[in-house]
Amino acid sequence: MKQHSIQKGTSASSSHAMTRRQFSALMGIGLASVSLGSLTGCAQKHEEHTYDVIVVGSGGAGTTAAGIAAQHGAKTICIEKLPWQGGSSSIALGTFYGSGTVQQQELGITDTPDDLYNYFLKRGAEHVDLAMNRFMADHAGETINWLREDLKVPFQDTIKGNGTDKVQRGHMCKNSAYDALSAVRTFADDQGVTFAFDTDARSLIVDNGRVVGVLAHTPMDDVIYHAKTVIIASGGFCRNDDMIQTYCPDYVGVPTEVGVGLVGSGLQMGLDIGAGFAGNGGTNGILFCDQDRDLTALISQTCVWVNKNGERFVNEKAQSHDIYYKVHHEPDQHFFQIQDTKMINKLTEANKLSVEKGLKSGIIVKADTIEEAARQIGADPTATAASVAAYNQIIDSGTDSQFNKNLTSCNKIETAPFYISTFGIATHGSFGGFDINTDFQILNEEKEAIPGLYSAGEVCCGTFIYQDYPAGGCGLNFAYTSGRFAGANAAEEALQA
Repeated sequence: MKQHSIQKGTSASSSHAMTRRQFSALMGIGLASVSLGSLTGCAQKHEEHTYDVIVVGSGGAGTTAAGIAAQHGAKTICIEKLPWQGGSSSIALGTFYGSGTVQQQELGITDTPDDLYNYFLKRGAEHVDLAMNRFMADHAGETINWLREDLKVPFQDTIKGNGTDKVQRGHMCKNSAYDALSAVRTFADDQGVTFAFDTDARSLIVDNGRVVGVLAHTPMDDVIYHAKTVIIASGGFCRNDDMIQTYCPDYVGVPTEVGVGLVGSGLQMGLDIGAGFAGNGGTNGILFCDQDRDLTALISQTCVWVNKNGERFVNEKAQSHDIYYKVHHEPDQHFFQIQDTKMINKLTEANKLSVEKGLKSGIIVKADTIEEAARQIGADPTATAASVAAYNQIIDSGTDSQFNKNLTSCNKIETAPFYISTFGIATHGSFGGFDINTDFQILNEEKEAIPGLYSAGEVCCGTFIYQDYPAGGCGLNFAYTSGRFAGANAAEEALQA
C-alpha cells in the first residue's frame, strides 16, 4: 500500500491544491457524482480501500462519529484534507450548552431538558426543525456527561449562565475546546479508527442511488474508498464566498476567523448528488479587529463602546455573539472603544506595544479631548462626548440604567489624553447545511433519506439553529451530539448491510 498519511494515532504534514472541477476533468468523469460504472470503466489505476464506515472531516463531530462507529464494531476510517486534525472544534473556546447534567446536579442547579427545549423555542426553534431542537434538548446533557464522566474531559468547577435566560447551562472545558477534541481523538484511536490526513474527499461514489464510498485525492495518489455508509462532518462554509452569497447574503463581505479548511467542500459533495439544504441565512460571529487581527486582544468589555453616531449601543459585557449581531446591523459594521490614559497605563506591556502599533496605523487615535479623538476616528464628536459623560454618571451611580451592565472593574473615562480604537466583527460559523432527520441521515430535496449517507456537525446545523445563536456552547454541543448519533446509526446500517 502506498503511504499517504493513513495512520492510527498520529498526524501528518504536507498540502496540495486542486479544485474538484480540475480533478474531475483529469479523471474524465462528471463533477456532480461518481458512479461505480465510471470508476470501473476509467483506465487510470487508483489505490483502493474498503471500510464499513467512512467519516469525512476530523473535527469534534467527525472524530466522535468515527470513534462511536468503531465502538459499535464497524471498520472505520476518518479522512481529513488538512495535514492536521482540523475543524472549528480545534479553535473554539470550549463551552458545551446542555441541561440535566451530573455537574448541574452536583452544583444544585435545577434544570431539565424540557426547560432547555422551551428556551430553544424562545430562540427561533419553531422556524427551523422542532424535532431536532427537541432531540438536542433531550441529548445535549448526555453528551456533556459522556465527555466529563466517561472520557474524563476536564471541565471548570462553575457553569455559566450564558443564554438570554441566564440558566447555568454553559459547561466550560478547563482550558479550551481542545480538551474535548483531544479526548475524543484518544477514544477513537483506542477503538481502532484509522485516520488519513492530507486526504481530500472530492466526490461521493453512488451505486443505484446509494452512497457506497468516496473518491479522494492525496499528494501522491488518487484514492477510492469503498464503504457501506459515509458520514460527512466537514464543517461549515464561511471561507467560501460563493456559498455565503448564496446561503447567507446578509454576511457578504464580513471577514471570517474560522479554520482554513472550512470552505464548504463536503457540503458541495452532498449537494452534487441531490442533498437538500436547510438554513435561514444566519452566521455566528465574534468581535474582531478586521484591519489588524493582532489588535483584537485590545477589545475590553470594561470600556465604553459607541457607534459611528457616537451613541452607546450595547451592554459591553453581554455575550459576544449577541453584540456581533448588533454591530453587524450598524451601517459600517464597526464600533469604537473609548479609553483614557489611566486605562492605557494599566495594560500589559504587550498590549501597550499593540496600542503603539494601532496609533501608527490609524486604527487607534489619541487626543486631548473626546471630541477631537472622535473627529479623528470618524465618529460624531458631540454625541461621543455626551455618551462618555453619561457613562461616567452611570459609574458614579453604580447602576447601568441604560443597558444593565455589570460595572465591576469599570471606571470613569476622565484622564486626558483619550484613546479611541476602531473594531469590527468576523464570522465564526455558518448556520446552514444539509437537511437531516434526527437519525442524522442526509435528506434529498424531496425530504427522503439518501441511502448510506449521514452527517454531523456544522455542515448540518441548519435544522437546529435559526438566524441568531441561541447561547454560547450550542454549536459545540451539536457537533459532539450529532457525532455520537451519526456514528452509531451509520455503524448499525453498515453492519446490517
